[in-house]
Amino acid sequence: MTTKYFLDTCIWRDFYEDRFGKTGRPLGKYASNLFMKILKNKDKIVFSETLFWEMKKDYSEREINEMLNFLDLCKVLTKINIKKEEFQEAKKLSNNINIPLVDCINAIQARNHKAIMISQDMHFLKDLNDITNTKKPEEIN
Repeated sequence: MTTKYFLDTCIWRDFYEDRFGKTGRPLGKYASNLFMKILKNKDKIVFSETLFWEMKKDYSEREINEMLNFLDLCKVLTKINIKKEEFQEAKKLSNNINIPLVDCINAIQARNHKAIMISQDMHFLKDLNDITNTKKPEEIN
């Protein structure tokens, strides 16, 4: 059975920038291991325009497309649209719990597409975990 994942932008950045956490945790390695597992198992990664919104802060559109190209060629990626209802629900949620709108959209879309949300961000793991099942990359076996 194919598993679907929705990767928070921090996971993409961890992988491409080979980042380490403040305490020295090898976040890039955890992300890399997750990508390898997804490829090996022929699982799926769903993503939406929110990934581009956040990545465009530090990368050009060309660079982002190059980052996604290999996974796209391997038929792992599925781009999903943000529905009006998802945006409205996320906006309300964001205002109520004071969490960035993009993160609320991602959590709602992960839920609606029955995908496991992958993030290192504590607000996903604590504040949005009632919306979607959230795991850290290193927790995926």
